[in-house]
Amino acid sequence: MREIRDILDAFRTLRESGEAGVLASAVRTEGSTYRRSGARMLALPDDRMIGLISGGCLEGDLLEHAKRVRESGEPQIVRYDMRPEEDIVWGLGLGCAGVVDVLLERVDAEAPGPLDLLAECIRERKPGVIATALAGKAPLATRWTLHPDGRFSGPADGAGRVERAAREALEGERDALLAGEAGEILIEVVRPPPRLLVFGAGPDAVPVVRIAAELGWEVVVVDWRPAYARPDSFREARAVVLCEAERVGEHVEVDGKSAALVMTHHYLHDRSLLRFLLPSPVRFIGILGPRTRTESLLGDLREEGLSLTQEQLERVHGPAGLDIGAESPEQIALALVAEVHTVLAGRSGGWLCEREGPIHDGPGA
Repeated sequence: MREIRDILDAFRTLRESGEAGVLASAVRTEGSTYRRSGARMLALPDDRMIGLISGGCLEGDLLEHAKRVRESGEPQIVRYDMRPEEDIVWGLGLGCAGVVDVLLERVDAEAPGPLDLLAECIRERKPGVIATALAGKAPLATRWTLHPDGRFSGPADGAGRVERAAREALEGERDALLAGEAGEILIEVVRPPPRLLVFGAGPDAVPVVRIAAELGWEVVVVDWRPAYARPDSFREARAVVLCEAERVGEHVEVDGKSAALVMTHHYLHDRSLLRFLLPSPVRFIGILGPRTRTESLLGDLREEGLSLTQEQLERVHGPAGLDIGAESPEQIALALVAEVHTVLAGRSGGWLCEREGPIHDGPGA
């Protein structure tokens, strides 16, 4: 998400200057690839590149193609086949054993491509869908969009079929490749960045906020102490909220895309925060401290008469963090943020070398 924010910032500058860039989007992948479909890179007029499609091995060649697309204004798809035999013939010698198709299209104030919808989803913190024609009757890069407010827009030809596929993809929160007589259309669900709520503004929260912000997450820090809840201590945070734990519901917005880390190191405050967080839709509730402390907190809430469902308890992670042998504040922050990312991504956090099947999920993964 940090990458998308950087691309949108760079495009905003281009738009204001009246210049054009070239947006590169991975639209199909097969086998082992560094990024899955949906990865993007913006090539600027001065040949600077924002974002990555690969680990850096394809970007130089993509830049040469981007120059031609900027001049002609005609979109094109470039295929990189990195399977062993073809890769050696092609000349890169990467040996990645995968294939990636990259759509290149000129973007400017008049034709922003998918960038306006990406910005809209981030701004509204709601998902949307981009449908892009890759082959068939519709010209390459023809686009339909399902907006966060439910509006559907795009060319009338084929719109009914595309809209149905877009709404199904949004409901299932999964990208799809729509193929048929009319051609091939990539249905891509655009997800807003996660919101991480960090309760407790002590020194150990600083690296947590820094790492989460580097991922492009929207980070909100909450504390009841004026000396700790200081915006200048958390410059990467979207907001720093000063409020008592008992009144956090009046000041902090949560949704199903939010995650919470409870790290006040104050038992009574943690109990008040859990009283608010457990019935909320927040996806992840991480609690610092030993397991017995978490069990004691939950036991207190039960004694108060709070009925805890199995679904609520499954969202509680205490002690929070992946088991990576963390000791220092920075290492602990890495373990905490990594666990949050793992849960939000629906993964297990295990070794990639032991994973069966492709690394990436999605169409053509």
